[in-house]
Amino acid sequence: MDWMKETAQQLKKGAFLMVGGNPMTIGWGQFGVLWNKPTFTVYVRKSRYTHDLLLQADTFTVSVPTAGAMQKELAFCGTKSGRDVQKMQALNAKLFHNRFGAQDGFDGCRYHIECLILFRADLDEHALEDETLQSRYYADGDPHTMYVGEILGVTEQTL
Repeated sequence: MDWMKETAQQLKKGAFLMVGGNPMTIGWGQFGVLWNKPTFTVYVRKSRYTHDLLLQADTFTVSVPTAGAMQKELAFCGTKSGRDVQKMQALNAKLFHNRFGAQDGFDGCRYHIECLILFRADLDEHALEDETLQSRYYADGDPHTMYVGEILGVTEQTL
């Protein structure tokens, strides 16, 4: 499955988490099998606007750009909040209409991973065994919520 390998490599550089037409840049994600279902897990800080949107949503989509592409868009969506700006409009970007019933993706990306939210859980930063990670990621007291999504389908967009 090339999309998994390419997604894993691109996540380090960024992908778009799409919910409510709002793109947020993510750099973490996790594939797996949970409850005999293929899953993709995303992590979103409670302070993020996307966190509020996910609490109201049943689905999300991860749109994965081709390596080296969409750097301006990734930077913008990683530094601007949907509370303050309509990101898609500001970027003159379009939605990619997905095929499996989840949130629309970010047009121009190579892959769109559509997910049905199965599970949400707040991470307890005090349970993190590695003190270096705890001080690096949670010194500000803004923990992540983990969203486990069942992969409904993956679309490769012809670019």
